[in-house]
Amino acid sequence: MVSEGETGEGGTRPGRVLTLTDPRAMRMLAHEVRQDLLDHLSGGRVLTATEAARLSGISPSAMSYHLRAMERWGVVERVDSPDGRERPWRMAAESITIQDSAWGDGASSIAGSMLDGFLRRLAASIQQLIDRNDPEEHATISQVRGAWLTDEEADQLDQVVSDAVRRFDERRRGGHRPEGATERDIYWLSIPHPAQNDDSAVD
Repeated sequence: MVSEGETGEGGTRPGRVLTLTDPRAMRMLAHEVRQDLLDHLSGGRVLTATEAARLSGISPSAMSYHLRAMERWGVVERVDSPDGRERPWRMAAESITIQDSAWGDGASSIAGSMLDGFLRRLAASIQQLIDRNDPEEHATISQVRGAWLTDEEADQLDQVVSDAVRRFDERRRGGHRPEGATERDIYWLSIPHPAQNDDSAVD
């Protein structure tokens, strides 16, 4: 299901949210190439199958197969080609949310596959940062240990982070790039700690 918003320039889809409710949609996304595609097309980026294939290291025909599979579930969509040649692709929504029902019986393996892809891309970014060894390059990796938050407070914190990131919406891929700006990957995680039975801090 996709909630509609306006279509922006440069391939962006502000305000559109894709909500996945079907376990088959999750299984469709639990593939390394398709996880890469979500990353490549994020921020309103528009790519042809040939361009996306080059980024992922597979053939254009194989990439077209993956794109069509994602199109069937409303994750990506075609864009009119300005020159009438190969039609490019973009994300069909600005963000994707996942309902509990979408995980299905294979939740553990699907989540593991998606997490593996995320960690692989994150590790590659950090390794490149280390290899460049540029003392003037700014990067932040921060972890705040456990904090006792109600669900409502966790939602409020998510909103604070979302509002902060939205200040730079016009800077996302395909948007304005100021002189000296570097493309950055921004991650935010807020997940329950596994030690749920620890009542040591309860008043």
